[in-house]
Amino acid sequence: MRFIVRPGTDPVATADSTLLKTLGLPYGGVVRVGRTHCLVKAGTVPEPTALLLGARSLANAGVSSGGSVDVTRAILANAATVLVDVDPLPAEPAELAAAWQGQPVTSGDRVALPSGGEIAIARVEPAGAGIVGPATRIMGSDETVTDATSGPAAKPPRTAVTSEQALLAGLEGPRDLLAGWLTLLTSPDDLPSSWGLPRVAGVWVEGPSGCGRPELVRAAAADVKVNLEEVSLDRVFKPERLLEVLQGALTKTGANGVIFVDRVDLLTGDDALSNYRTQFGAVFRWFLDSATERTGSAVVLGASFLGAIDAGLAANPLLPRSLSIPPPDLKRRRLLFEAALAEVPAEGIDHDTLAARSAGFSGTDIVAAVLHASAGLARRGGSLNTDDLLSAVRETAPSLGAASMGDIPSYGFDRVANLTDVKQRLTEAVIWPITDPERFHTLGIEPPRGVLLHGPPGTGKTFVMRAVAHEAGAAFFPVKGAELLDKYVGESERGVRDVFSRARTASPSIIFFDELDALAPVRGSSTTSVTDSVVAALLTEMDGVSERGDVAVIGATNRPDLIDPALLRSGRFETHLELGLPDAEARLAFLGLTDVPFDDSVDLDRLADLCQDLSFADMDGMLREAALTALRRDTGARTVSWSDLTAARERFGTP
Repeated sequence: MRFIVRPGTDPVATADSTLLKTLGLPYGGVVRVGRTHCLVKAGTVPEPTALLLGARSLANAGVSSGGSVDVTRAILANAATVLVDVDPLPAEPAELAAAWQGQPVTSGDRVALPSGGEIAIARVEPAGAGIVGPATRIMGSDETVTDATSGPAAKPPRTAVTSEQALLAGLEGPRDLLAGWLTLLTSPDDLPSSWGLPRVAGVWVEGPSGCGRPELVRAAAADVKVNLEEVSLDRVFKPERLLEVLQGALTKTGANGVIFVDRVDLLTGDDALSNYRTQFGAVFRWFLDSATERTGSAVVLGASFLGAIDAGLAANPLLPRSLSIPPPDLKRRRLLFEAALAEVPAEGIDHDTLAARSAGFSGTDIVAAVLHASAGLARRGGSLNTDDLLSAVRETAPSLGAASMGDIPSYGFDRVANLTDVKQRLTEAVIWPITDPERFHTLGIEPPRGVLLHGPPGTGKTFVMRAVAHEAGAAFFPVKGAELLDKYVGESERGVRDVFSRARTASPSIIFFDELDALAPVRGSSTTSVTDSVVAALLTEMDGVSERGDVAVIGATNRPDLIDPALLRSGRFETHLELGLPDAEARLAFLGLTDVPFDDSVDLDRLADLCQDLSFADMDGMLREAALTALRRDTGARTVSWSDLTAARERFGTP
């Protein structure tokens, strides 16, 4: 995460509590800043993305006040030896160790002496950085350092977390409930008949692929101690084959057991490729009737999304209950990374950062990311680190999100020029409800339900929202207004419901409706009833008739007056933020962030004045045209001159 460096005090840095939680450090901790490590705590900062560093920490990190720096959570072991760059030592080793106790030190740092002044750290063993602990040895530069890792004593091997255990983490409630159903239906005493209950076949288990459906069923069956027969549909292409497979499962199960048929949507879902969808549904209904007649048998059917299943099967009274499996949350994603990396050569892995940066990932996606990183490792040798895995995460498309996380959160607020008030309001309305909802519960209020960004074209509405998604560590679902409009009755409303459903599945997440005025104009103003139905669907979702979950909803428009007023009242798109044409300060900040190299003839203050009345998009286009002008003048040009800029400015009108 990128922070703006501001002056503070040594030796502990200060940052906003919400952003520390996003880093996985709700109570503070150790972070890597530039080329050093330091302690950080939550406190008052002048702006949400500010990091307050003292003079010594600034020097150790190699950064300056006002610049931006990448800050990551660091997990450091206690240092075995700290070798200082003097001899003899300026104080007793025990006195120095006591003064530096609990402090992170990195090779090359300068640290304060208890008697005043400072001293350089030549080397930290064994990893180049560590925490000064009770057993840390402080030594002068001429003393011999022994290998602290040698010796007969060795740490006991860590018990590895299996992928199955990781997928089951946090599913104790659904597991107990499913075990209860299996106990009831497979009891040798035929409890349903004894208690006068109606005969049923079993239950549905609904949840995204790769998130633990089969693992949950296996665990529940093991808890109840009944036989489990799993039926694969991968090679079933005709109804006759399905009938044969299900008859075989009934025969194998005998008088007492559970039959689990997963991925039913392959054959009866809306996206099923087979021409036999109706016949498959009829076979499944026969199967449920047959299983119901057998005492001591239970059926569990699995699907990704119950709403896409044939209605006659999804709402069958013989399957009266559906259990929903949520996508992996932070805790489960962390455990999944631990499981996937258990046998892979790796060191210094920050599992919390990996979990925070993999929103929208299923268990299968996490394994795919680890495999991708391992492929590079096999080629070069050595061991994996956190940066390798973060790169693999960015290059892996999350199956529970709308787009690659490498594309969406590739930049944060550090790349947004100025707009301090807008960034603060978005932090309050979008980031806080996702990362720190207790702020609102403490005051007895609900977080804002929606935010509307409005202003002229090119003022950065979409750009800002992508930065917010990065800062929140949330899955991002961008939707163009016209994308959901369909001439067929009911399809547009279904598209709205599907967007919210996928966002809930990948929560925490952000839905961004660009060009909202095209999707939800004032009702009665259109020549078709399609947009009126879309407005009604949006109102239903935003009012929480369908549980929204941990989902933020953002809209953007150039014409807020064209949007149906019912969507703009409190409880819906209630927070309105205007992004107008950038002022001089914002234009100067934008020019300071651009990657276009200027030569010595360019004065940024003067250039900011030259860009008056231009939007951010216009300024970006002007700089691109100036760079092309420079290349037309000299194909080997490496910088852009003032004359190139003025020539490009003329294409956008006289300032």
